[in-house]
Amino acid sequence: MVKVFYSDDVRKIEEVTLKEKSMTETELMYQAGYVLTKDFLSRMMPNVEEEILVVAGIGKNGGDSLVVYRELERLGYNLSLLILGDKDKSNNCFKHYYEQLQDNLVELNSNDLKKKLSSTKYVIDGIFGIGLKRNIEGHIKDVIEMINSANKKVYSIDLPSGIHPDSGRVMGCVIKAKCTGVVGNYKLGNFLNDALDYHGEIKLLDIGLLEGYSDIYYLDYHDLDISRKRKHNSYKYTYGNNLFIGSSEMPGAINLAAIAAMKSGLGLAEVVYDEEIVRFAIELIYKNITDLKNIDKYDVFCFGPGMTEVVADYENLFLSLVEKKKKLVCDAGGLKYLNLNNSYDNLVITPHSKELSELLNIDKNEVLNDPIKHLRLLAKKGIITLLKGTTSIVQEQRYTYLMQAKNHGLATAGTGDVLAGIISTFLVDESSVNACCKGLAVFMTAADFARKRRGEISMTASDVIDNLYKVWSR
Repeated sequence: MVKVFYSDDVRKIEEVTLKEKSMTETELMYQAGYVLTKDFLSRMMPNVEEEILVVAGIGKNGGDSLVVYRELERLGYNLSLLILGDKDKSNNCFKHYYEQLQDNLVELNSNDLKKKLSSTKYVIDGIFGIGLKRNIEGHIKDVIEMINSANKKVYSIDLPSGIHPDSGRVMGCVIKAKCTGVVGNYKLGNFLNDALDYHGEIKLLDIGLLEGYSDIYYLDYHDLDISRKRKHNSYKYTYGNNLFIGSSEMPGAINLAAIAAMKSGLGLAEVVYDEEIVRFAIELIYKNITDLKNIDKYDVFCFGPGMTEVVADYENLFLSLVEKKKKLVCDAGGLKYLNLNNSYDNLVITPHSKELSELLNIDKNEVLNDPIKHLRLLAKKGIITLLKGTTSIVQEQRYTYLMQAKNHGLATAGTGDVLAGIISTFLVDESSVNACCKGLAVFMTAADFARKRRGEISMTASDVIDNLYKVWSR
């Protein structure tokens, strides 16, 4: 578990470090550049005669890249440098290290770039770091697109240039890196939205910053304890009796949730529809909502998969579950039953970004630009949210947890229903946040097994279910 920061908080940590350690900004930049050089050499492993092009902006990220240039030059590497921007407008640290390169500097102008890329094997990207706040246009965009089209081995400093440091979204265009060396602390932009498609292999580099406070953490799902213990002296009700409430309009969704729950160790699953009874699995018990008499006998409720419109019978049931503070996972169409003027207890929701924007009645881009801000507001209302995405976010009242599947195959119908079902199983005897994190870890692990067997193109939600047994039998 490692801390993740907004870019403004990273700046504050750097300022405190300079003050407490009586360092200059130039000294800290040298430390960053030195560590980046070691990382570049250890992961990219260039031969000394192979050409390396350093592309630098005129900010701190560019200054770091100048230190890298200087260190590689001392080691005898074959280097050239392209600076993008007016050097006269750069900060003092950049100027300090630029002046140290004057004697043997091989500096290109942009017109030489295409020719240089034909002979260069490696590109070090130091154009933009955490200072990027607007879309990249014009000449710099042309340079980035030229580097990408040349298909070179790119090492990016801190973030691939063009990734927003807080949202992880592409700002007009972006460098596609093979490796990224993250300086000092992880930023949200290293994880969210488009980040995973452009960072390549990512590594956090220690440059001696003081530890800062953050309530945002990245969790590696391989590190979570997802064991499921069972006793000989037990029976089905020992492991939970959950109710799965879906729609006869799209009955497959709620069945995926219920079957996934059973495959994750649930003792008994009952499925409720609003109209006709469609039976998908012989292990499940099916009921019409009008036959539902006693909700107190169930441990956890999974509400919403397959629902499209608000139905009066379901609305009455939902209000009853909320009033009685039942353990509840609300997904998909079930989110339409929430009233954000109210507060909740024991409520877990599992939307994707579009569903969250509809729930909050805001533009989807607002959610994508700062999802954690909106999830924290929901947490104040007693709602634990698992926002599904490239990097999924689990938000409780105090802490935020980020988890990555790194599995393209999960972008297929029904996987969200499977996840909701798995979470409902963990909710039987876990806290809401633990159920979300452990359920997500099980889901991602099973998806890894499914990918090995089916591949990312062909795997389906049912493949994830079919591989759940491997999570505990490996």
